Amino acid sequence: MKTLHTGASALALVLAATGGAQAAGLDRSGQSILPIFADDNTAGLSFGFVSPHVSGEDTGNVGGDGDYEVGESYTQTGMFYTNAINPKLNYSLIFDEPYGADVDYDDNPLTSNLGGTFADLDSQALTFVMRYKINDRFSVFGGVKAERVNSDVGLNGLAYNQAISGNATVNGFNQQVQAAAPGAPLLTTDQLSGALAGDDATRERLDQTYGAGTVASLGQAYQNTTASFAANGGYDFEMEQDTKAGYVLGFAYEIPDIALRFVLAYSPEIEHEADTTEKLLGMTVRDEVEYKTPQSLNLDFQTGIAPGTLLTASYRWTEFSEVNVVPTLLDADLVNLEDGHRYTLGLGRAFTKNFAGSMTVLFEPEGDNDTVSPLGPTDGLWGVTLGGRYTHENFNVSGGVNYSWLGDADAGVADRAVTTFEDNHSVGVGLRAEMTF
Repeated sequence: MKTLHTGASALALVLAATGGAQAAGLDRSGQSILPIFADDNTAGLSFGFVSPHVSGEDTGNVGGDGDYEVGESYTQTGMFYTNAINPKLNYSLIFDEPYGADVDYDDNPLTSNLGGTFADLDSQALTFVMRYKINDRFSVFGGVKAERVNSDVGLNGLAYNQAISGNATVNGFNQQVQAAAPGAPLLTTDQLSGALAGDDATRERLDQTYGAGTVASLGQAYQNTTASFAANGGYDFEMEQDTKAGYVLGFAYEIPDIALRFVLAYSPEIEHEADTTEKLLGMTVRDEVEYKTPQSLNLDFQTGIAPGTLLTASYRWTEFSEVNVVPTLLDADLVNLEDGHRYTLGLGRAFTKNFAGSMTVLFEPEGDNDTVSPLGPTDGLWGVTLGGRYTHENFNVSGGVNYSWLGDADAGVADRAVTTFEDNHSVGVGLRAEMTF
């Protein structure tokens, strides 16, 4: 049991490295604080490689004929060091990469709905956490973290061209209306879409409201805007690196004799402000954007259920629904994600005093929306991770392999499904080494 008990944190962190492919929202590492339970004067290094297969086809409702392979492989790195100050107080220094995105729609933007769309987001976090042992069973912990984020996003293809050009045409028209006749009714994107689609009632209403020839003028303005969007490579957004501070709080309950441990860790949202550069319709705008990374809650549980056998379970919630990135020129949210919920259930077994194995099942439920963001084009997952841990004196190494079935989804632009993703999966491998000095 001791082999499994002392190795539970290592196996959980290998799971984070191998099981994070296409996790809810932008989640990658899971932001675990379990290294705080490692033996005194222990250092650890982890590495994960994830290869997602995420393919989709245009629905044709915007006129495209795209066939995409959007998932790009990525790596995850983590490090920690844990030691004690006295018998009741210990600490950990933890490095991880909490959030990320690697998506690229590899098709012609002039003939497909989402061709040329991409997202590249990187993050790093350094957390210092201290734990105070109230007694043999109860402990509390808290710490501070520094979090760094940067990203590049491009929106392109026929679907984004129509949506962004439509908004630009409406905004430009409404500015003219407000300048000429303050208080006059404003044009909506639905009205513009209806008029351009040939809805006679809408066309007649607009010409009556704003004057004869309005629809023809709008049509010409829209055509000019779509041509400019295509000629200038769509929309490009670059967000410079920004580092801000946050914190983590929690408590743990343990019964060492049966390897039982329950841990609750809460991290509040972190507010960021970063310099940005946007390019759209031949214009370049340099400004700032305010955003926040989500608050989250981690619950981790383990208990011995028989000699040499350990049951593990966890739950992670991330409030991605409150994350908004609204650049100046685009004037629309680039994130648009639902809250993340991840559940795991695992079983570990000590086969010898030196070797233990584990199997863990992962589950993320589907969201409530009919469409998902093209920058995260899957909805829910099931996954299985097989792991092992070998110990020799003061050194141990853990490894794991994950296979996840990614949920089918319709990627939408302006709440309209434009690309369908089906029968996708990901494979991840992870390795973690620890040494106690």
